[in-house]
Amino acid sequence: MKRIIFLFFILSCGNNKQPDLELTDPLDIQANLLNGKWILKNETSATRDGSVVSDFKNLTLSFSGSSNSGGTYSTSNSIDSDVWPNSGTWAFQNNEKSKLLRNDNVLMNISVTQTTLRISFTVEGGLKVGNWIFDFIKE
Repeated sequence: MKRIIFLFFILSCGNNKQPDLELTDPLDIQANLLNGKWILKNETSATRDGSVVSDFKNLTLSFSGSSNSGGTYSTSNSIDSDVWPNSGTWAFQNNEKSKLLRNDNVLMNISVTQTTLRISFTVEGGLKVGNWIFDFIKE
């Protein structure tokens, strides 16, 4: 009988799981919002210097492994790797949750919610020089 009680005690102690800790670091919260696949909101959601660039209408952007130290991204259907490379890494710039620095040294300003993502940045060289804005929705 003592063995059964002892075994029951061991088994019941092993089931005490700690509740998942909620994210409290603003950068972790922001990074968590980014994770996932994003598609352009509509055909007018890619602009350069205020003009619609409909060639990007099928662009998808995916973030993965995002944390307060950064993460990775990948794209599909990008018409220009100077604007959106096929893949790369990013990090928060100066610990600011609204600024991401891509590994190609493009500084992106972001605004993100559970369902929407706005990214703006400037391309400095090549044929696609200009101020770009992309509005995405989460797929």
